[in-house]
Order: sequence, then structure tokens, then C-alpha cells
Amino acid sequence: MSDALAVHRHGAGGFELPLPVGWEWRENVKGCALLAIEPERDDGHVRANVVVTVERLPDGESVEEWFRRSLAALAESFRRHRLLDLEDREVGGRPARRALSHYVDSVHGGVCLEQWLVPAGELGMVVSCTTAALEYDDLFELMHAVADGLRVR
Repeated sequence: MSDALAVHRHGAGGFELPLPVGWEWRENVKGCALLAIEPERDDGHVRANVVVTVERLPDGESVEEWFRRSLAALAESFRRHRLLDLEDREVGGRPARRALSHYVDSVHGGVCLEQWLVPAGELGMVVSCTTAALEYDDLFELMHAVADGLRVR
């Protein structure tokens, strides 16, 4: 897998972020602004991927409420979900929250999901990086470079 990154500018012009060279990507797929996935391998592991979602924040909802609501939705969405780490960060000059979770996929076993929740005016942007649990350490720097490279226009 290549660690080389190239900037991807979303077609709607709202954001850009670096993606690994050679990964497949699609925009505006099933509620996702961007989906990028590593090339297929023969080993049966979950394919590492990056998903960017964008939602309009409800009127009157604080950023803290959005953080809590988004993280609560994870527990409802994934089997045996565990929140492992949570920290305040900065992404592209904006305050953000990073959350590291683990869940169990019935086919692939343990999966790590690392998310960066970035408020941008009336929008909430989430960069989600998913890896097989056993590959998390190997992909840590690459996935952090992707998320840290998010720029909202």
C-alpha cells in the first residue's frame, strides 16, 4: 500500500483532503460526500477506507450537542461498539474532536474506526477512517495525515 498522498478536491468545492495514491474514490455515494478505499487484496481483511460525511447542523444545536449525538449514533450502528479514546483536536485550523472506536464485524472480526468531527459554520463534517484492528498501528500515520489534511472552504 502506498503512503504517498495526493490532494482530492471535492467536486462540490466545499472541502479538500489528501488521499492515498492508488485508492479508489467516489463522491456522493449513499449519504457520503466522499468514499475512498484501498485496492483489493487477497488476504480477506477489511479494506481500509476513508469516508467523509457532511450534515447541516440543526438550528439551535450546539457543537457539543452535535459531538454527543454523533458519538451516540455509533453505539447504535455497530455490533459490540467500544469508544476507546476521545480528544479535542484542531483540523485545518478548526476546533475538532477525534474519537477512536472498536467494533466487531461478523465477517472480518475487529475493526478500528477513527473519526474527526469538524464543525464548519452551519455544517458538521466527519472524516471516518476504518482499518482492520490488527492493521491500525500500521496505518495510524497515514490515516492521521488524511484527516489532518482536511481543509474546508
